[in-house]
Amino acid sequence: GITVKAQTCSMLFRSAKDNEEYLLNLIDTPGHVDFSYEVSRSLHACQGAVLLVDASQGVQAQTVSTFHQAFHADLELVCAASKVDLEYSRPNEVKEQLTALCGVPREEVLEVSGKTGAGVSDLLEAVVERVPAPEGDVSAPFKALLFDAYYESTRGVVLLVAVRDGKLRRGEKVYCSYSGRSFPISDLGVLHPSFRSTDGLRSGQVGYLQMGARDIRNFRVGETLWVDGAQKTGKAFEGFRTAQPMVFAGIFPEAVGDGERLENSMQRLLLTDASVETKREISPVLGAGYRCGFLGLLHLDVFRQRLLGEYGVPVIATSPTVPYRVEFAGGNVVTIEHAGDFPSPPSHPPTRVEEPILVATIVLPRELVPDVQLLCIEKRGEEIGSEALDNAGERVMLRWRLPQAEVISDFFNALQSRTHGFATFDYEPAGYAEVDLVKVGIRLNGEPVSALAFLALREKAPSLAKTFLEKLEKIIPQQAFDIIIQGIVGGKVVAKARIKPLRKDVIAQKILSHGHSGDPARRMKLLERQKEGKRRLREINKVQVPPEAFVAMVAF
Repeated sequence: GITVKAQTCSMLFRSAKDNEEYLLNLIDTPGHVDFSYEVSRSLHACQGAVLLVDASQGVQAQTVSTFHQAFHADLELVCAASKVDLEYSRPNEVKEQLTALCGVPREEVLEVSGKTGAGVSDLLEAVVERVPAPEGDVSAPFKALLFDAYYESTRGVVLLVAVRDGKLRRGEKVYCSYSGRSFPISDLGVLHPSFRSTDGLRSGQVGYLQMGARDIRNFRVGETLWVDGAQKTGKAFEGFRTAQPMVFAGIFPEAVGDGERLENSMQRLLLTDASVETKREISPVLGAGYRCGFLGLLHLDVFRQRLLGEYGVPVIATSPTVPYRVEFAGGNVVTIEHAGDFPSPPSHPPTRVEEPILVATIVLPRELVPDVQLLCIEKRGEEIGSEALDNAGERVMLRWRLPQAEVISDFFNALQSRTHGFATFDYEPAGYAEVDLVKVGIRLNGEPVSALAFLALREKAPSLAKTFLEKLEKIIPQQAFDIIIQGIVGGKVVAKARIKPLRKDVIAQKILSHGHSGDPARRMKLLERQKEGKRRLREINKVQVPPEAFVAMVAF
């Protein structure tokens, strides 16, 4: 399965070199780019990092990203090639890649197999030998870093902490700097890997705290915890940057009557995933739901699957969007997350629009580089550089600056298609850049349909509007009158389509009822009367668009 949450385990290891027993605190972190925030905050609780690379696959883009995070955190690195038991593993090649990437001597890169256990003892010996012990003063007042928190229905809020100074026992009060509140400790201990209560926690340990709290919003990952009273003279940790949503999507109940179930399920699920940003949203088509910010597309998909699997609520997720910055005359800047919030000229013309930019790292075989470079150019990318990951230059790392909107559409699927699955991809935020963006509005018989509006580059807006209208032609059912569909940019029509009315043959009906159609003048009069009737019908009847049509156009 996919690891989406860092897992903690404390274990005892007796070294064969000095026969001493050591307490090792392991934090296993996710590898997927969407959950890199889990990695960054876990590193703050560590003194070293074990960088494992699958010997059958070699260095991946995520390997490069994780290495840079550990390097900037100034952690001691222990590098190893894993899964060396596989017949098609290439440990020597991986050692060469890790030496080139991390600068460690080749002989210090270890070989391990989790399946057979080969090399595991050597890996743990290397951790004991190379990774420094935690710094701290056991005689000082208790002080700890909160590096993770989650909610369990039976335990309430569980805090994972790295103890810097002092000791803490059950029953003592802990002061939380974020909420400014003190809580009595009802249970504490270590994860082994299941919960194991202990008499206390002390400097250098990683463990858990429980205090009977039910609302995870009272705590913030990265805050400093003190024994009550010590906060008055102590110095707080620097803290973490907060997780920033990368993509936004609407979450709505699939069934109209499931609104209350969705609300209850969202509230419970958000207790276990505080990285999701939410606000209520009302859609004229999909009803009441939520506008949610996620760390990435996988995060969105996992969240949607959890709503169904854990709470039995099937939902519709709208197509993901990115946050744009819009500046108006006078310097006022707002952030918008979907087309409905975008200003419509000429009433409120923006002076500048900026889109989020990513720096992408792509690792792939050398012969596939031209195809990927062409893909990045198609996605409005700007090349930063490239470098070989081994002496033979068989594996190459590319770095490109790409608009985030291009990445969240179909970039990953296109990358896998052009490289036959041999490329790996990672990214990191790189600020904002100006973009010529416009809102494409949709009108049905002159009436704007806000739920179908979307944002596009000005130069691509007409072609995208045309494609969008062609889809609508196939989805909206025929009705008793003409349906004129228009794509509008800046008040001007840039694309147009027509759905013909259901045909009613009045001449044939006349023949059936009277046995003849009458003279030509009579036939023309009947046709003109039918035409006038349809015109009046179009004026007094709004186009009926079934909910399924909206879902087909906006669903993720």
